[in-house]
Amino acid sequence: MSFGKNLQFLRRLRGDMTQENLAEKMNVSRQTISKWELDTAQPEIDKAIELCNLFCCSLDNLFREDMNAQSDAYNNLRIETVPAFRYIKYAVISSDPEGDALNHIFNCARDNGVDNPRVIGWDGYEK
Repeated sequence: MSFGKNLQFLRRLRGDMTQENLAEKMNVSRQTISKWELDTAQPEIDKAIELCNLFCCSLDNLFREDMNAQSDAYNNLRIETVPAFRYIKYAVISSDPEGDALNHIFNCARDNGVDNPRVIGWDGYEK
């Protein structure tokens, strides 16, 4: 359980995020990211909170848990683009991801004044 290993795990989980990419997002040098991942340095609290926001995790997750040991929970990820909602990003880690994602989208639609959003199945037909 180390902050550096968790950070490296989260960065790699994002796909092709390099240390350089993360450094640009965090407004630090690539060497700083390297030192964090090697556990030779720790980020200041404001940067740690920024990391948590970027990776959607808590400080406890980032600093205390062994995320790599729990990686089975992240092995079966699927990313789908829904054209009507291409500007919304929503990660679902759930036993019912489709149901949770649809509920989230329906709630978002209702919050934006769409009372009865049309439901079009993955096959392209309205349900």
